[in-house]
Amino acid sequence: MIQPYSLTPEDMVHIKAAVGEGGKVWSSKHLDNFKQKVKQHYRAAQNEQCSYCKRVTLGEFKMVLDIEHILPKGEDEFKKFTFVPRNLCVSCKRCNMEIKGTDTSFIVKDSSFEGNFWASEKYLFLHPHSDNYWDSINYSVAIENDIQLIQYTVVNDCPKGLYTYNYFRLGQLEIDIVNEAQGIDTETISPAIQEDLVLEIQALFQ
Repeated sequence: MIQPYSLTPEDMVHIKAAVGEGGKVWSSKHLDNFKQKVKQHYRAAQNEQCSYCKRVTLGEFKMVLDIEHILPKGEDEFKKFTFVPRNLCVSCKRCNMEIKGTDTSFIVKDSSFEGNFWASEKYLFLHPHSDNYWDSINYSVAIENDIQLIQYTVVNDCPKGLYTYNYFRLGQLEIDIVNEAQGIDTETISPAIQEDLVLEIQALFQ
């Protein structure tokens, strides 16, 4: 579980200005400072790890990481949680954009989101604010020079741990990294084709 960000009166001024502007509220310039503070807070609160796959984000350029809305802000039902700290965390773009996106299949059927919307029993995966990740999944990393070995182990076949492992395709990360460590190239393209592609790219700028 992570410590939620604490809203300030200054944040509320900017949030109200952004909402009053209408349109794509989350993209409003009024929120630049708020979003920077939220991202800094959750990077530290999450020990510089993605909230879902736990890969280390230390030293990553801030644009590589997303402020994640656990309940998607694009869904009308969940718009009221757009700025609520317990609906926010930080995740890598793989988990946020490539996998989760606007999906809501991780919500337990017929859950009510009045009251404690972040309550663990309303989510099939491990919720950053209401579940202790390490009670359900162990994450092991071994690095020696340019070789990395990554392993996720679900603790005692925990249902939420298993769901999180499958939903965020954590096994894929294990396989990809191990294959790379063993020198297995899963997408071999001939040098000649590579050269043609490079020339094609260069031609775009002539």
